[in-house]
Amino acid sequence: MMSGNDAWVASLPFSSGTSLAGRLSMLGGTLALTDEDVTFTPLAGLGRVRRIALTDIESVTAYADRPPRLRIATKRNRAVVLMVAPTRKTAVWSQDTSARDDAIAAINARLAGN
Repeated sequence: MMSGNDAWVASLPFSSGTSLAGRLSMLGGTLALTDEDVTFTPLAGLGRVRRIALTDIESVTAYADRPPRLRIATKRNRAVVLMVAPTRKTAVWSQDTSARDDAIAAINARLAGN
């Protein structure tokens, strides 16, 4: 996990599926949880910031383990799949799900409090 209690190393895969494209990172960044939303911020401003309001989140679940991914489903029938890793140097074939599981638990706890 990154410094701070509600931020994790994350990346967007090329595909939201479980194929090889879904295992390769397209854009690295940071997944952050605030009182109002879940945000993916790309490194070095290389892409757009994606924000999902907590009030719009239907569920957050584990999606796959190689590499560890989570799936955020919204109430508008949209979904975002993100890879979540313990460090920026974690290999894409890592099966360490600790950071992903921590992010899921933190987001779901925040949702339960809303």
